[in-house]
Amino acid sequence: MQPNALTKGYMALVGVVLVVVGLLGFVANPIVGDPAANPIFITGANHNAIHIVTGLVALFVAFELTGARQAAGTIAFGVFYLIVFAALVVSPDLFGLLYPVSLADHALHFGVGIVSVGVGLIGRASTTAMAH
Repeated sequence: MQPNALTKGYMALVGVVLVVVGLLGFVANPIVGDPAANPIFITGANHNAIHIVTGLVALFVAFELTGARQAAGTIAFGVFYLIVFAALVVSPDLFGLLYPVSLADHALHFGVGIVSVGVGLIGRASTTAMAH
């Protein structure tokens, strides 16, 4: 297995899922979207756009960065999602920018943040080990 294959694969998967979820949010469905449709994850245009942008960032980290920079990008991505989680705990509608998020949203943001930091740390350790 190549060094950072886990980091690259994880960020590619997260990136694709976020872009797809962001686009799916603009179409009526029971999983993600406008609160009128009673989905599991409540989003609106702003939230959908954030998913698309962060998905593109994840894809950039996966395919344009390598080695220690890719690991650092994955950690930074996770820290960003943990900050989003904390901000949404303080203000579930992100100070009026979003529809109020649900417990499922909180769990997902927290999970993406923690797992991203963990995968980035594993990637950093494997990069450091390869250098020695």
